[in-house]
This record gives sequence, structure tokens and C-alpha cells, in this order.
Amino acid sequence: MAKPKKEKRNKEKRSFLSKLFGKAKKTDATLTLANTFKGFQANFVNYNNSILESDLILSATRLKARFFGKLMPRHVRDNASQMINVNDSSVARLLRQPNEYQTPYDFLSQAYFLRELHDNCYIYPQYYISNAGEKIYEAMYILIPQQKPYIYENENGTLYIKFIFPSYDEPVIFKLNDIIIWKKNYEDDQFLGGGRYTSAANADALNSLNAYTAIKESTANVAEQGGAFDGLLKVNAYAADDEKIQAIRDKFINDLKNNNTSLPVLDNGTEYVNISRQLKTIDAATMKEIKENLLIHTGVTLDMLMGSFDTKSKEALYENWIEPAAISLGQAMSKCFFSQWQTTHGDQILLYPNKVQLMATSEIVSIITSTISAGVFKIDEYREMLGYAPLENAEGQVRPRGYNNLDGSKIIVDEPTQTDTVGGAKNE
Repeated sequence: MAKPKKEKRNKEKRSFLSKLFGKAKKTDATLTLANTFKGFQANFVNYNNSILESDLILSATRLKARFFGKLMPRHVRDNASQMINVNDSSVARLLRQPNEYQTPYDFLSQAYFLRELHDNCYIYPQYYISNAGEKIYEAMYILIPQQKPYIYENENGTLYIKFIFPSYDEPVIFKLNDIIIWKKNYEDDQFLGGGRYTSAANADALNSLNAYTAIKESTANVAEQGGAFDGLLKVNAYAADDEKIQAIRDKFINDLKNNNTSLPVLDNGTEYVNISRQLKTIDAATMKEIKENLLIHTGVTLDMLMGSFDTKSKEALYENWIEPAAISLGQAMSKCFFSQWQTTHGDQILLYPNKVQLMATSEIVSIITSTISAGVFKIDEYREMLGYAPLENAEGQVRPRGYNNLDGSKIIVDEPTQTDTVGGAKNE
């Protein structure tokens, strides 16, 4: 009996990743530092060329990254009649556990942050080829190169992308289609995100940030200098009293150095003049306006940074920033993961399934209250809105009818071929 043929794996890529992400080996009872794809050291000094080195912009970006990390990517298949969740594919497993170091939240929030920082996020999905010729995905890693990668083309027109990592001795080249490139501000670059317009806008923002920093520093200097002196001690004495004058002056200086607020004893030849403090600083309203002007291109307000969200501001954040980013990443992943045949048959990655899951609890309850009597959603869909798991044995795949029928005594099973009429319109 012939032995079963072993799965053919891409040894070159596996060995490369094992070298960069493998466990540190013991050598003479010592450990060596594990190499990673990280290509820089985050030393946040001055502004250099990044507006994210401002605490204000950094806080706004982290806030959006945290919201993006809440999304739950799924492998779905749209077969024209209904959207089916695919849970047993290698892609689905990858979305639930990206790699051995990160949770889905960690992965998504870091990917969003790097996209904001570099206008691109590069993700490498590690895979091997099965006996049937199918790609089996095992992990995906976020790449952080030292500089913007280069795009090359061979004589057959195949595109390649070359990365440079300081922790690796030589450049690393992948096929362009093997890398998930999550772009932002797709402008005048043919293959990657970013461009001269983003660079010019960031340079203008840097000028505003430098002015903002100068205002904060000047305010601190005024407060420090204004508290250095409370008054002036004027000594009126004759020339014959030089030693006496010097003694008084020395004692007063020593009192200041030692943070002793007491003053020397004044005699008839000494006068004390009090200094009235009139410190000139930027008023609170002007400072708030400066901060808001800096934050306007981030889509985040000062109230959001302090954790205060109303319905209007939260919807604006999701619709202008989170939803477009989620759609963009889902399409970039789908392009890399799925073949043309799979795409034709409806396979895709969704990170933003519906707006309801991102609403406040009070808003979700309002939607449930207004739709449950009409049977718009299935019971499991209502449970999903509130964060609960589906009912067992597909009991939740039914549509409730009326507030008194929620116990399941009068429910209509939602068959694939059944059509219901809601408000005069057919709803499949």
C-alpha cells in the first residue's frame, strides 16, 4: 500500500518566518533577542516628520484604533439568496487567531495605527499549498519595514515588492499579490497609498503643532518666572555701611536659594516694594480653539478624547473613518485570500457587518422595540445585537410576531423560499 503523500509546504517562506519570529535559542545558558519585522525605534522626540509624535494627534489616532479593534472580521459567502458565514475555512481560522502573538483586537488596532502613520499597512499571510493545490493559510503578520518598499516588474509583467528590515541581512522580496496592502489616501502613487498631497498637509499640520507646543511652553515659563519673586528689597544706607549692606543682601539671597519665604529684618534704611503679579497667558477659550483646529482633520473632538460621545458624534466617527477603513481592509484581504473563482461565487471578508452592533445599548433597544412587532429580524439577529450567542438547535432562526408571541408559541419559521409582507413591501 502506497504511503500517503505529504503536504507540500513553502519551506523557504516558513524558514524565513521562523527565523524572524522563532523562539529565542539558548546559547551557553543565555538568551538572544528575537528578531521581528520591526524596522525602527519609536523615540518620540520633537516632531521630526510625523504629526503622530504630538500627544494630541496620537491620542486621537489611538482612539480610532481602539474602535477599529472592536470589529469582528468574518469569512462570508454571498450566494445571492442569503449571506452565509464560513467558519471552517483556513481564512476563517486566521481571522479568529491571526498569529501566535496577537489577538484579533491587537492585530486590527495595530494595523489601523500603522496605516495612519505610514498611509500603508503591509500584511503577510503565511500559507502552504495542499495536495489539491489549495492555499492553506496558517498565520498573518504585520510588516514594519525600515522605509517605503519598492515595486518591481519582471519580463513577464509579474509585480514584486521589496522590503528592507534592519533585523534581516538582505532585502526580502514577495510577489505583490501575496501581500495585503491596506492603503490610505490613495493619491498619486500607482501602487501604494499616500503621496505629495498628504506630505504637504502633514507639513502644514506640523507647523500648527509647533505653534501649539510653543504656546504650552511659554505658558509654563510665565508661571515659573512669575513665582520667582514676590518683591524687591531696597536698602538705603550710607557708603560707610558697605559691610552692613552686603550682609543684608547676602542673607536675602540665601533666603531665596533655600526657599525660605521669610525676609530679613528691615531697619530704617531699608524699603520693601511688593510686586503685583499680572501674568499674561492664553485664555482657555483660545486654547480650546487651537486644539480643535489641530484635531479637525482627525475626525475626533476634545469631548471624544475625554470619553464623552453623543449619538451624532459617534455616527460621524464611524461613517467617516471606521466604516470606510473596514470596507477597505476587507476588500484588500479578499483580493489576497480568494481566487477569481471564489470571488465570483461570493467569497469575501467583512469587518463591518452592520451598524447596529456599534451603537449604544439604548439605541439598540430602541431598534428592537420598533422592529420586533413587524418581524423584521430573526430572534438570533436580535440576540446578536445585544452580544448574545445564537440559540441552540437553530431555534433562533425564526421571526417573532407581536409582543405577546416572544415565548415562541406563535412564530413563523423563516424558510428560504418564504416571503413575508411588511408594510406592503415583500421582504425575503
